[in-house]
Amino acid sequence: MRRRKVKVSLKVKITALIFGLVILTMAAVFTYTINMNITMMQNEIGRNARKVAESLSALRLVTSWKSDEVNWAVYDKYMEILARLDRNIVMMAVVDEKKAVKAHAINYDMLKKDFKELEVPGDKKGFIDVLSDTNLKDTLKVTMPIQIQGASFAGVVIKFSKKSYINRMNIMILNMIILTIVLLGAGFAGAWTLARLITSNFGIIAAGMRKVAEGDLHVEVNVKTNDEVGVLADDFNRMIIELREKVRIKDAFETVADGLKDMDGLKNAYKVLTYQEMTDKITRGYAPPPSADAVNAVFVFIDTSSFMSFTFELLSEEMKGLIEKFIEKIALTALEYRGAVLKVTGDYVLLSFGYPFKHEDDLKRAFISTVEIRKEIVSMVKGKLAMGYEIDDFRINFIMLNGSISKSFTDKESGEKYKAALDYLNFAAKYGEKKKYTTDVYSSREIAAGIDNLAVFEPVDTVTMPDGSGFELLKLKATKF
Repeated sequence: MRRRKVKVSLKVKITALIFGLVILTMAAVFTYTINMNITMMQNEIGRNARKVAESLSALRLVTSWKSDEVNWAVYDKYMEILARLDRNIVMMAVVDEKKAVKAHAINYDMLKKDFKELEVPGDKKGFIDVLSDTNLKDTLKVTMPIQIQGASFAGVVIKFSKKSYINRMNIMILNMIILTIVLLGAGFAGAWTLARLITSNFGIIAAGMRKVAEGDLHVEVNVKTNDEVGVLADDFNRMIIELREKVRIKDAFETVADGLKDMDGLKNAYKVLTYQEMTDKITRGYAPPPSADAVNAVFVFIDTSSFMSFTFELLSEEMKGLIEKFIEKIALTALEYRGAVLKVTGDYVLLSFGYPFKHEDDLKRAFISTVEIRKEIVSMVKGKLAMGYEIDDFRINFIMLNGSISKSFTDKESGEKYKAALDYLNFAAKYGEKKKYTTDVYSSREIAAGIDNLAVFEPVDTVTMPDGSGFELLKLKATKF
């Protein structure tokens, strides 16, 4: 398959996304701030206009409330004072109902400073009319009624300059622009750093995948982040471990299949995983001397010597089916836990864990598979009892021992230990407490010590070997799982 080329890298996409979000956020903040300042300016001008109108109304009450004549000179003077107090007022004038100017005040200093394009004539009274009607840039005209006890007797026209507000807004906009530039720079740097961190971890995983595609199954990716990418890396490493395990099993199957001549033999090898050549030589009593290339393994001997007493009462075809089911369960359980069936005879079945498939926890695998097989046997016996079959003197014991395999053959000592333990158990069953059927698990002291976190064993006795030596035999009392 042709490998595609990256047109736009994930790093660029992530950076563009985060950078775009920063720009949109700053644009929203910028727009909101400007609109808020414009609204505040308008509200402030409106409040100032209302205060002027209210103060002019109060002035009417103080100066000439009882007289129909109004002293407009007082209003002129008062409005000049107000114009000097509020430097944003360009002009203000009191007009009657006929729009005739009765009193006014003009901020000439502001006109000379901020409105140089406007010429001030000599006739200042006529200039107030021109100034009131002229549409000056950056000014806001406000008209408010002058009321006394709800009755309006005149109106006030005020022009406010927006230049001070505009200057403040320009300063605010400049600060916002500087802040935006700083945030955009920081956002770009942060986005680029984050994108680089994320894509670098993906790059590590992608490099590992390419090595696997090239056939390297010993690759391991090292991602230290505790996030989804880290979980993906851990899953990738576990996948490689399982893949290596499956490749080893496949190679082992192919090794067994090479020695078989037909399809029926191949099926039996996959089903039972029995090494026929080795079984024949072991049956004849052959055992090689210890050598340096011996492979340590955990042996599980399954005593089936009393199995015939159970199958004797069954019909021939049913007996064959029962034996086949029993052997199949043993073989499949051993294969599930990456063990192997080394030998099947009329007296016992020998399982091996550690050869030909080597694992660090072979002892644990051997024990768990033994417990699983024992459960299946108990279930099988209970089923036959429910059907009315008589079962007397039925015993299937499991004996777990350490051993070794050299040149495809089991060591002699483990076989002698099994025979000695079996003789002891048969003697104890013959002269001890009588039971209809038993399925117990026994082990040596070394085996029990290695799985003390999984099971509880109790001492049985010291079994004597043919050469006079002995080993301690223990019995499974309970499991911890």
